[in-house]
Amino acid sequence: MGFYRKIPSFDIGELNIENMFITDFLPIASGTYVKVYLMGLLFSKEENKNYRFDNAVLANMLKIPIEDIHEAWIYWEGKKLIVRHFHEDQVAYDVEFLSLRELYILDNFVSKSTAPSKTASAKNAVFVKENEKFKALCARIEKIIATPLKHADYRKINDFYTHYYKNADIIVRAFEYNYIERNIRNIKAIDSLLNSWIDQGFSTIEAIDQSIEMSTRRFKVYKEVLRILGMSFRMANQAEKEAIDRWIDEYHFEPNDLYDLLKSFSKSTMNMNFNYIETRLKDLHARNILTFEAYSRTEKPENTASQKSIPAKSRKKQYTIEKERTYSEDELEALLLKKGKNLK
Repeated sequence: MGFYRKIPSFDIGELNIENMFITDFLPIASGTYVKVYLMGLLFSKEENKNYRFDNAVLANMLKIPIEDIHEAWIYWEGKKLIVRHFHEDQVAYDVEFLSLRELYILDNFVSKSTAPSKTASAKNAVFVKENEKFKALCARIEKIIATPLKHADYRKINDFYTHYYKNADIIVRAFEYNYIERNIRNIKAIDSLLNSWIDQGFSTIEAIDQSIEMSTRRFKVYKEVLRILGMSFRMANQAEKEAIDRWIDEYHFEPNDLYDLLKSFSKSTMNMNFNYIETRLKDLHARNILTFEAYSRTEKPENTASQKSIPAKSRKKQYTIEKERTYSEDELEALLLKKGKNLK
């Protein structure tokens, strides 16, 4: 595979874009911001000076709200790619595009006769450091997902890094957990996972790993409970998870005791469902019977209880089994004589 460009036979104009914009800024910016930048850059060309372009025209051409245009210019101004020059009303403004090459040269190559600007050097150092950190983060993620990141992925990861966690290790841990351990190969799921970690107040890798370990153990409990109930072919739904969590966290049954109790319950009913289990476990919890051993001591076997409910005479008749026996010749003769007398 390769890339090449066909030389045009006629010229209808083209837009020169600096390579640094494409390599360093385009992958991490939203699509809307990129469209605004490129269209604005087109408007800034010398041949377009005779036309009156403003943000309203730009919004109309791109078919996006005017608010998105202003947000885009604020974003690019923050990246030092443009400068907004406000009018006297302090509302309208002109946009000046800065040369990336010039900025790079001024920040990195200073004449020997000129003392370096501490402010410019400090800003450049921060930018370079953040950019390198982000590139390293993306490289680590590509190793995990085993495929090159797309432009949309770069933007999403930049959003994670900017708005969720500045700690790259946490973002990498989210990709490891979803892509490798859970086999959920969807970058959108990372968004949900990071949000849940923030909601739970996790700010360190240690806290996140502890939560993951607990979730993994609980997942095994869900799976085993469904297996005992004959539903190993599917995952537990949310209501079932909440019920199992309640049996463990509120009723304080250990998983192994819970498994044994469920197996015992299944012997006494043909309708083994979550409502039935909830009733039985809630009753045991109220009686402070929290282990299978305690349950075995206090609960009598189901078959014994069922036998006691049958009257003694009925049980005797039920278990009376007529057996065959053998007779001698004398006994047979006596039986026949007795039978003959009875017939007379």
